[in-house]
Amino acid sequence: MSAVSRRTEPQRRDRILAVTLDTIEERGLSGATYRTIAAAADVPLGSMTYHFPNRDDLIFIAFERFANDLFSPLDESMGDLEPGEDPLERLVQMIVADSRDRRRDMVLLAELYALAIRDERYAELMRQWMRRAKDAISRHIHGVSGHVIDAVQEGIGLQRYFLPQEFTEDVVRRTLHDLIPKAHRARTP
Repeated sequence: MSAVSRRTEPQRRDRILAVTLDTIEERGLSGATYRTIAAAADVPLGSMTYHFPNRDDLIFIAFERFANDLFSPLDESMGDLEPGEDPLERLVQMIVADSRDRRRDMVLLAELYALAIRDERYAELMRQWMRRAKDAISRHIHGVSGHVIDAVQEGIGLQRYFLPQEFTEDVVRRTLHDLIPKAHRARTP
């Protein structure tokens, strides 16, 4: 990329954020230095500080983006249901879907959890994400805490990553059926 095109690149900030997450996935958080990210993004170090005053802000904003991206499938799956559609089936399909890069999600999520345990700013990001998940689930499922359902679906997703042959679609469906009795699933008229 030429110096002229780099100077006028309108998507530079977004590319830096994407490369930051790629770098964390590949090298871990400790390997995601300002210099490493700048080199991988083909961005001068001075441009990094223009967009992100320091590495901590860069990492936090990148993880905010990751959390929003990771939340999207849940929000979409619990969006407007078709008349008579069972919300539990939407949850099942979201859990068993292989449309995302599961390895990448697991690596970044593990890094985010470790940060959240150590740093209150990341802990608050996780709490916001958990509240959003509860709200999305609670739109259509009542009588069982949306937090509990979210925790179960996240745990099943983790277990399914490592043991896909044991956490089949049928096992996921039966588990959620046991957790969420039919009377608590709001079907649209």
